[in-house]
Amino acid sequence: MDRSLRFFLYALLDIVCILGTLYIIWPFTVQYGLYMLTDYTGATTFTVFFYLASYYMLGCYDLSNDTQRDMIIRVLVGTLLGTILTGFMFFTFETWRFPRPLFILQFFLTLCFASFWRVLALAFAHRMQGRTKVILYGPDPEGHLFSTLSKNMPGITILGFVGKADDKAPDGLPFLGELDQTREIIREKQASMIVITPDAPLSKGRARPLLNMKLEGMPVFSVGALFEETLQRIPVEYIRDTWLLLEDGFNLNVRSLIRRMKRLMDVFVSAALLLVAWPFILAGVIAVKLESRGPAIYTQKRVGLHGREFTVYKIRSMRVDAEKNGAQWAQKSDPRVTRVGSFIRKVRIDELPQIFNVLKGDMSLVGPRPERMEFVRELEKVIPFYYTRHSVKPGVTGWAQVCYPYGASIEDSRMKLEYDLYYIKNMSLLLDIKIILKTIGVVLFPSGAR
Repeated sequence: MDRSLRFFLYALLDIVCILGTLYIIWPFTVQYGLYMLTDYTGATTFTVFFYLASYYMLGCYDLSNDTQRDMIIRVLVGTLLGTILTGFMFFTFETWRFPRPLFILQFFLTLCFASFWRVLALAFAHRMQGRTKVILYGPDPEGHLFSTLSKNMPGITILGFVGKADDKAPDGLPFLGELDQTREIIREKQASMIVITPDAPLSKGRARPLLNMKLEGMPVFSVGALFEETLQRIPVEYIRDTWLLLEDGFNLNVRSLIRRMKRLMDVFVSAALLLVAWPFILAGVIAVKLESRGPAIYTQKRVGLHGREFTVYKIRSMRVDAEKNGAQWAQKSDPRVTRVGSFIRKVRIDELPQIFNVLKGDMSLVGPRPERMEFVRELEKVIPFYYTRHSVKPGVTGWAQVCYPYGASIEDSRMKLEYDLYYIKNMSLLLDIKIILKTIGVVLFPSGAR
């Protein structure tokens, strides 16, 4: 199922749960003759909006990687957050509020219903796992593509590949037949998707039959398009310079309107955020000063737009002599991190001074995380297209940060670049808002922080 359609369906189920809960408890908590959608329009609208927003922020609509336990915890926290936000709005607008007994009962019933349908959805997803049958069109001699798809997309079953009889095939990937036999093989194997390998021969004579099958309803994807559609990242090892050149979405310089609106949003949101965040910044600075000597605000050179360096501001979370032996990757349970530093990293308070970088224009609220020049030079040598992440301003948060745990290696940097490429290709204000909402969920569930 398409990701957008799945999200719409899941959100609709939650709306049914919320309104259904109100309908059930309405006769027992509200005066007779008053109606939910007419007499309490504002309260009902607030309730639905804040519950859905909370579920979205907590990642309750992405069930692909959650266990049943993790999912129920997310729904519990999302329902609690939705209740708190709704209660705050009820307090602000006194004429639009539910009676207190209804407000309390709704929390428990909505939690039960929202958890119940997700348990069923997870069970159904597990039953359907592997139902998408894929045929690779073209050779995969080293088996990299076969391994990558099998690892990242457990919901698919790779039946084999079509190509030439003398094409080398990795272990576990059967040769199904010649390219000209693709249509017959699809019918025989009941395949439901074709994935074109990077080395597939696509002359005019080869491409026309594939196009006809696509027009008849058979999903046909390149590897890059498949990853972008299903995993929302772009695999760097399976794309070429020509793909970046011709693919729609990388023409950032001509999308100046988006850049200007993005800058306007950066200034407005950062100024508002600073009004809220300054007590947390002050508390973080005081805590760092009380624990250890040295400056509480840490400055460091990072690489920004078009490869230019700028000074980034953070609350110091490591010992003063953390890099006496030179620049180092941050590691899990890094011994250089102080006790206060460990806490402020988990709740992301150490990142708050970067609001000043956003106001100055060195950074944006959303974008690829800025890296140090020492690491950039190293990574550009081993990761294809690493330079592309400098075509936009770096961000306080980003698509890679909300989709992938904290990276501390070359392989992690490669994976995060794939998410950054997706962001750069699809950059929009709507995607920025989506990332900001998801960032709130990451802060509430700080499993990726180090």
